[in-house]
Formats: sequence, C-alpha cells, structure tokens
Amino acid sequence: MEFLADADSTDHLVVILGKVDKAIQSSKWFKTIESQCTAVEARAVTPQQLPAWIRDRLRAEGIKATPGAIDRLAYYSEGNLLFAAQEISKLPLVLDGTELDEAALDSMTSDQARFSVFALVDAALAGKTAESVRMLHGLQREGSEAILVNWALAREVRSLYPMSLEIASGVDRKSVLQRHRVWRSRASCISAALSRLNPKSLQVLLQQLAHSDQVLKGQRQAAGGIWAELERAVLMLCGINVLQRKEAIND
Repeated sequence: MEFLADADSTDHLVVILGKVDKAIQSSKWFKTIESQCTAVEARAVTPQQLPAWIRDRLRAEGIKATPGAIDRLAYYSEGNLLFAAQEISKLPLVLDGTELDEAALDSMTSDQARFSVFALVDAALAGKTAESVRMLHGLQREGSEAILVNWALAREVRSLYPMSLEIASGVDRKSVLQRHRVWRSRASCISAALSRLNPKSLQVLLQQLAHSDQVLKGQRQAAGGIWAELERAVLMLCGINVLQRKEAIND
C-alpha cells in the first residue's frame, strides 16, 4: 500500500500470484491494487480445453488442420503451452498454405527428441515390440534424456490404470475411452494396450517405472544402468514377459 501511495508514473510494480480465490479478490489490499493497476487473469488451460486452444492458435496463424492433427499436437504439448505456441508459430513457414494433417505433423517433428519419445510410447502401446526397442536404442544413441523417456512412459501408464480398472469391472471399452477423453488419433493404440494389459500388470509396470525413477536419482543401482531398466518397462508395456525378452525380440 505504501508503494502505491508514493509511486509516480516512472515506477512499475509487477505482482505475480498463484490462484486468486474469492477471499483474496474481496480483500482490501487486492481491491486497492486492482483499482489503481491492471489485473490480468491467466487461467490454466485444462487438457479438455487444449484442443480448442490449439485450434484457435492455428486459426490465428492462418493454418487449416485436421481434427486428428489437432489432437496429436495437443497430446504432444499437454502441460506446456509455450512449447505448443512455439511449434505452431513455425508451421506457416513449412506448410506453405497446405492443410496440416497427422502425416505432415509427424514428418515435421520426427527429428525432435520430445516427439520421438512420444512415438516410442505409441509404438509400445500398440504392442510393436521390435520397433519399440529399436526406437528406444535409437534415443539412447542420440543422447536423449532418460528422464524424459521415463516420464512419458509413467504418464501413459498412470492414465491407463484407471481405464483398465473400469474395463475390468465390466464397463464397455469404447465408453471408457470417451469418458477419459482419449484423443481420436490415439484411440487405436490405447485400445490395443488395454486389451492386453490388466490392472495387475499395470501396477507391476508402475512399480518398474518407480524403480527406474530411483535409478535416475541415484537412489538405487541397476546392473544394466537406466536404459536397461527403461527397456524392461517398454517390453512390459508391449505385453512381453521381461524374462523372455530376447527370444521375443528375435522372433
């Protein structure tokens, strides 16, 4: 309050707050600041709102996109709006007026580590064992961060687990996918994973990923290192018994 009382036109004060509830908005200090300054509310974009946010961004850039491309970009950028905005700003330079579809998006992002990790996750969800392991080894050779791979796998398994519980209780799989707002472009690989993985196997996989996280943090040791632990997780997501992984890959 003292700053506002003594401030002149050359003084600038920026106040950044977390969530501002009704109690804060009703407080004397907030009302005083709001009456003399400019208040900007920036609400978080929820996963459900993200496709519409991306669609508006694309439209502002003059880009036409298929629903599948929008869904895929939303999946790639969930939790990171700055990343999404940066990627969208690049698109006019490479599309040259053509429509953005899933194939075009994948071809433009295949050389970026973040996208390669998501492609690995989708391949594992689809049960493509040999391809998944090959992609994992490629990420390792390219110097990708193991922590990003572990995070992407863990995020996916955590989302699969409640869906698997519902299916195990007798709920129709299609209804489960709709209720959990699975992107249309990923419905096939998610459905494939849910058809072969049950709640128990997903719990074991979550334990494996927790172990991998501890290895990453130096809290536990692993004979083959972190990438061997990630390979075990990828194989488990593919539905392979890790004790037989060599034979399964060779086949």
